[in-house]
Amino acid sequence: MCCEEKINKSEIAREVMRDIALDDGRMLAERQRAIDALTLFHAEALPMLEFIVRKADLDVLKERSRLYIQRIKSGAILSMSAV
Repeated sequence: MCCEEKINKSEIAREVMRDIALDDGRMLAERQRAIDALTLFHAEALPMLEFIVRKADLDVLKERSRLYIQRIKSGAILSMSAV
């Protein structure tokens, strides 16, 4: 697999998770898990998490995204099993 193709798939995955997090037709738990899944991309997830903070309709989603932004920027190791 070419490097460019791999980057493109990663970008698409991040965009899908962002879109799920912002989809008000989905259950809250699904939207929260999409935000959690973004953390798998570490610093590459920051633009998506920042977008969610600006556009999310629920404060709980904004706060979850802010928390992950803070943790990623501080260099913390994130694990979805700890969420």
